[in-house]
Amino acid sequence: MPGVTAIPGWVWRRLPTVGKIGVALLPLAAIALAVALAPGIDRTKEERQRAQAERLARQRAQREEQLRVEQRPRFGRGAAAGSDVAQRTSLLADARASIELDARRRVAAGALDGPIRRVECEPYPRSLEGRGAHLDPASEAGRYSCIAVTSSVRAGERNEGSTIGHPYRLKIDFVSGRYALCKISGRPGEGAIGGQPVVTVPPACGRI
Repeated sequence: MPGVTAIPGWVWRRLPTVGKIGVALLPLAAIALAVALAPGIDRTKEERQRAQAERLARQRAQREEQLRVEQRPRFGRGAAAGSDVAQRTSLLADARASIELDARRRVAAGALDGPIRRVECEPYPRSLEGRGAHLDPASEAGRYSCIAVTSSVRAGERNEGSTIGHPYRLKIDFVSGRYALCKISGRPGEGAIGGQPVVTVPPACGRI
């Protein structure tokens, strides 16, 4: 027997002609097999990608439906305030209380984390002066961004104050006394007042 390094040549010399032809054709056979299998591999890859895209589309659709349900407007009515600033301010307080009640009910149902400590509202969109429509007798309606506060941190020497809670949007018609509130999408977070919702706010709650 030859040495280890000489074995391939020794075997080759002893192969019959048919065997040598077969060995020589092996690379071509491998290439032909790869070419034959390629379309099937590509189809399988495309099918996996398509199935994944369809699954993601279903998940997005389900999430969007959940958000639409979550954001569905709730309506309330207080005393018509007209141009009376005191009554307009009182109507805003009534609407704020309705948001707190709605948030507490959601917490009780397990839909939100609690506890709900209070509700804070500010004019929407924000302005430098921060003057809400309830203080402007000429405004027939007002839009507000609110947060059902779950916790807060007071400002200190080394930190700024922050508020954590569930965002809401509110629209008040001061002439009729009617108002609509929406729990908008998104997780509780710092500075939730004025935060951007995940999906569009319903027009009834002051979408601009």
